[in-house]
Amino acid sequence: MNQERYHRVRDLFHSVCELPATERSARLADACGDDDAVRAEVEALLRYHREENDDDSFGDSKLGIGMELIAESVGEGDHVEDTPRKIGPYTIVRKIGEGGMGSVFEAIQEKPRRKVALKIVRPGVTSREVMRRFEREADVLGHLQHPGIAQIYEAGTAKVTMASGLVIEQSFLAMELIDGVTLTDHTRQQDLNTRDRLTLFAKICDAVQHAHQKGIIHRDLKPGNILVTHQGEPKTLDFGIARLTDADMTMVSMQTDVGQLIGTLAYMSPEQVLGDSRLLDTRSDVYALGVILYELLTGRLPHDVRNCSVPEATRMIREDDPQPVSTLNSTLRGDIATIATKALEKDKERRYSSAAELAADVRRFLGDEPIIARPATTTYLLRKFAKRNKGLVAALCSIAVALVLGLGLASYGFVSASRERDRALDAEAQSEAVTSFLSKTLSSVDPSEQGRDVTVRQILDASAGSIGEEFSDQPLVEARLRQTIGRTYFGLGVFDAASEQLEHAKDIRLQRLGLEHAETLTTLTRVAQFGKIRGNFRGETGCESAVALSSGVVRISNPVV
Repeated sequence: MNQERYHRVRDLFHSVCELPATERSARLADACGDDDAVRAEVEALLRYHREENDDDSFGDSKLGIGMELIAESVGEGDHVEDTPRKIGPYTIVRKIGEGGMGSVFEAIQEKPRRKVALKIVRPGVTSREVMRRFEREADVLGHLQHPGIAQIYEAGTAKVTMASGLVIEQSFLAMELIDGVTLTDHTRQQDLNTRDRLTLFAKICDAVQHAHQKGIIHRDLKPGNILVTHQGEPKTLDFGIARLTDADMTMVSMQTDVGQLIGTLAYMSPEQVLGDSRLLDTRSDVYALGVILYELLTGRLPHDVRNCSVPEATRMIREDDPQPVSTLNSTLRGDIATIATKALEKDKERRYSSAAELAADVRRFLGDEPIIARPATTTYLLRKFAKRNKGLVAALCSIAVALVLGLGLASYGFVSASRERDRALDAEAQSEAVTSFLSKTLSSVDPSEQGRDVTVRQILDASAGSIGEEFSDQPLVEARLRQTIGRTYFGLGVFDAASEQLEHAKDIRLQRLGLEHAETLTTLTRVAQFGKIRGNFRGETGCESAVALSSGVVRISNPVV
């Protein structure tokens, strides 16, 4: 549709909507003549409004929506520039942006005379009921008097005069006009260091806390809704708008720009992506602040959902732990990493309870004072690790059970057979030593650092490397552990490591217990058996395995497990 046809359809639609239904067909027939295409377009608009409304009247708001439909049918090369020139007491100066709810303009308000940011709400985003709520609650939002918040002056519905002369009824929001750039652009343009970024972030938290104290939850905190003035002061925009529409997921799902939807999702808390407003409280904003903090510190989002579907992005936010900031930047280790982690806790009960608490910890960090947040305990990390790696943990538990049971049985047999010796190892003490060793080994494999890539081999390597030092004063416990780890290595097909552990166990028992002790003979049998199996893998022949001892050579034929 070209401009000439656009204006013709618009004028016809405007003229027939004022006529009674019985006269419209005759008027269209006279006006359109043989141009069936124009008549069909106007009739389509009439049918649309007849279906959408109980009565058969056409007010200015209906005409406005109708012209939206006409404008959508205009091709890119035939774009009709019909911008608003005046809305109520506001005179439009220029367009300064466009968002999910509509377009934003710089405008001049008549009384009091001042510059404002005027957001003209897109038709279909807000219903009449929603706009009535806007009008009722504009006074509440107007009480957000804080230097870090862009104030909302007015919300309502008024006549909009378009550049073409068309007059429609449209919803709008009048806000404080901020002369600045987005938070992301500001930090990039000014090349702020970590300390300056944290100082700026704490001010943003102060503004959010002020709104929370007034009973307002933002619900859409992100760098695009935070402008930084030329004086370096942050101003948070659109407070209360998401709450007024009561449409977290519904509002963004109305947008046709999927990229914008995904961008909004990236800052939503795990409970918010469920779309149930009853689950939300101020801690949902705290999570969004945590995402902003993570992005300020690392230059990336905790969850990169740009190339994901909405269901996959939702799953990631609810289930996947973000990569720790310390692994992305080694200078962010310690307290600041702990602060970022706590702000992004998926369980809101474990997050900072308020934006003020988050800001206070950031300022404690900047002042080299102890922070309130504490790193997650080893038990908590291991519980999360176990939930993500059920198969691996089951294998580790099997190893642990084998070690503890085997040690218990061995301790019992050793005490019975070694009463003549000067001292016997206490079974309970050995069990406690093994349990402590296993706990240290598991906790040394930091789940937050390793993620999903930890293997049984890695756990065994970590255990084998520390046994000698850990049990330097308990050699028989060391022997028992080495024999069990050697058997596990062998089961994994890691023959060299298995042989090394069994040889260590054999040497210790020969030295401490002697050749004729049952424990020593068991180890010798294991060494011989594994040597035979290993030889078969290498293609060697023979049914006997020789175990070289310091006191001679003992030959074991047909060893039994």
